[in-house]
Amino acid sequence: MIKGRYDDENLKWIPFLILFVFVLPFMIKGATFSYKYYLYVLNIAGIYIILTVGLDILSGLTGLMSLGHAGFLAIGAYTSAILVDQVGIPFELSLLMTPLIVGCFGLIIGFPALRIEGMYLGLTTMGFGFIVKRLIISFREWTGGSAGLHVSKASIFGIPIQNDWDNYFMIYFFVICAVFICRRIVRSKLGRAFMAIRDSEQAAQASGINLAKYKLISFFISGLFAGFAGVLFAHTSHFISTDHFDIILSIYFIVMVMVGGIGSIYGAVLGTLFIVLMENLFIPLFEDSVSNFVHLEAGDFQALIFGLIMLIFIIFHPTGLYGMWLKIRIYWKLFPFNPRKRFT
Repeated sequence: MIKGRYDDENLKWIPFLILFVFVLPFMIKGATFSYKYYLYVLNIAGIYIILTVGLDILSGLTGLMSLGHAGFLAIGAYTSAILVDQVGIPFELSLLMTPLIVGCFGLIIGFPALRIEGMYLGLTTMGFGFIVKRLIISFREWTGGSAGLHVSKASIFGIPIQNDWDNYFMIYFFVICAVFICRRIVRSKLGRAFMAIRDSEQAAQASGINLAKYKLISFFISGLFAGFAGVLFAHTSHFISTDHFDIILSIYFIVMVMVGGIGSIYGAVLGTLFIVLMENLFIPLFEDSVSNFVHLEAGDFQALIFGLIMLIFIIFHPTGLYGMWLKIRIYWKLFPFNPRKRFT
């Protein structure tokens, strides 16, 4: 059994959490007339969760920096839109084909990781994001260029997905599958190889791990999840443009993983929910009030808050929200028998 950085063997709460996920929309609908907006926000959070758990495999588990995941998301979104609406491929087949295509792009971008690392790898992947955006604009006969592209609604085995209510159940079914698959990867031989590379490439190589092979696999898996998220993003948003996939979004994905607890799949889920809910529900409540006292351009207040959040977690709690939850849980399990011993 693997003992990871965020090991938590007590998983009896997971069935109750899954039940809560599928009951939540009924609770929201009964509590507020604005439930459609809340469902839309939760849908975006679910799509981003699928991407960030894959990003956590790459950055948290393998230790490879990526600032280009908005580019992977864009490739997935545009590829699915073109396959379904222009080529005529069924949505179900696009769900299978598009992630594989984006995973292959991940393999291509993974080759620089064989020779560079850290900041240089991050800059390389950031450049990839810029190239993707420029190519989308260039192939305007397929992508609509900078004007964007309208995308049809999803339909699974003849069942149309009509609105955000239907999208919610489809998205969170795939979210649960994505988290389960990532957990299996973490606890497998593949996950152990990824963690060995993250901790020490020299030691991993000395123990017989093929660095090139496993780094490329990590990029492929991460691209696979980003591509799947791109398919859902395109067919639930119904409109995509290059403005949706800028470098800021890639930075947000990194912030989500770091705030949740880098190296933790559940942390990626918590961090994504935290950032998306902050951005769409809580920050707008205070933005107008703050603007009355301090002159801020549109989006500046949001960037300021996210910057502060990231600094606070990096300096004071680098293990993130999931690490914080585990500490609280352990504290109360040990209380009152010397609870401080576990934290020193």
